[in-house]
Amino acid sequence: MRTKMVPLIMVIIVSSFDVTWGYVKGMSWCSNYRWPGAIAGTVSLHRKFAMARCDKEENASERKCTWSPQDLTQDDPNFLSIPDHDYVKKYQRNPELWPVEFFVIVYRHCVNPKTAKKETQILVRKSSNGTARWGVGTGVPVTRWMVAKEHPPFGYQLSEPCISFDASNFPEFAQRKDKISNSWTYQKINIREDAFDGSDQDTSHLQDSELQEYAKKIRDSLKMELSKRLSNERRLDSTWERSRILLVRRILDNSNCVAAIQGTLRMSGLFAQKKGTTNDNCHDKPSTSSRYVSLNEDLLDHVQLAESTRIYTMFPQMPNPLPLPSTSPEELRKEIDSRPICMLENGRDPHQDEFGRKFTHISTSNVSNTIHGVYFTMDVTDIPGLNEVPAFDLFGTERVKRKWVSLTHLKVLDSIGLNISEEDPKPTFISGFIVRQLITDGIIKTCE
Repeated sequence: MRTKMVPLIMVIIVSSFDVTWGYVKGMSWCSNYRWPGAIAGTVSLHRKFAMARCDKEENASERKCTWSPQDLTQDDPNFLSIPDHDYVKKYQRNPELWPVEFFVIVYRHCVNPKTAKKETQILVRKSSNGTARWGVGTGVPVTRWMVAKEHPPFGYQLSEPCISFDASNFPEFAQRKDKISNSWTYQKINIREDAFDGSDQDTSHLQDSELQEYAKKIRDSLKMELSKRLSNERRLDSTWERSRILLVRRILDNSNCVAAIQGTLRMSGLFAQKKGTTNDNCHDKPSTSSRYVSLNEDLLDHVQLAESTRIYTMFPQMPNPLPLPSTSPEELRKEIDSRPICMLENGRDPHQDEFGRKFTHISTSNVSNTIHGVYFTMDVTDIPGLNEVPAFDLFGTERVKRKWVSLTHLKVLDSIGLNISEEDPKPTFISGFIVRQLITDGIIKTCE
């Protein structure tokens, strides 16, 4: 059915562009980094076509999208060799360059009222940057890049000693026509140890001593767990995996990582105070009894949570060329919307780079999206009252709507709901490949 629809879609796209195609050719992001505003809105139709294709197997009638953890420094004999100046290799030679981010992925098993069938659902929120429809919405960097000379965002500070990295290290920079005269530098920033201490009146709403204590327990248990993994050489598949665990283990030695863990727990919304409830001691600070999920729940055992923690490296499909830091939010959004058709026009593979390294997700121009992700997973099936769990920005107070979405609709499982899907999850769910791997590793148990 899909192969029959492709020519029809192409006819629609070409017929909508043919009058102005000469103008578009001269004005697009593909050549001069921008699409005319009138064209940007038409790209969403094309996106489903452009992003739904993956590596084609020999003699196969359909392309399949699969991913498994990959050594991003390992050559693939079917592709170009990765050069020594590749930025990932530079990260490996100096691990302090790696961005590292913590996530919580929340899931449950329940009966779908429409189908009357049991299904596995992930707690997600709508993606705000246009790279996908859904995201888990809990990512908190403990260390990441920021354009040099900018002021660190709230809750973060410049690393000491200073760590910098030039934009020219990223392959997408090489495609800029003005690359000689317009390079720029990134600096490392780290989350502050006191980010959630609520030490002044403006940030008092962030203070949550119980959640902070729970984050400390998770940190301590994860330190022990990673030390066990490092001592068991037979469990480590490669030098790549060992170096990744070593880096996260070192980061856990820093007290500021407690703030990152507390931040991802906070963003999940699970531990927020329920509407209409108050704390007898302090009305603006949640107590265990007033939370959506009590910190006394057995499922929150910090030792078991640490044992199930997985570390995966996310490798993004970046804009090419890399936009200038001064590019407006509107222009950045146009680039995302127009990227699929630009890739078709330029022959760029939307699923892997020229070295055969598969993209895990579609990215903005944020170079910190090549990350080591530390994933905590929580099964809340047996906890009632979680249909309306809110989402929060890292330091925000506004409650954002979350939604429970099935693994089938997130393109994690196939349409039948029995097997891992082979469709491209990237435009649908930012963490689609990650959740597939958590299922493969036996961390997320499906009920389908």
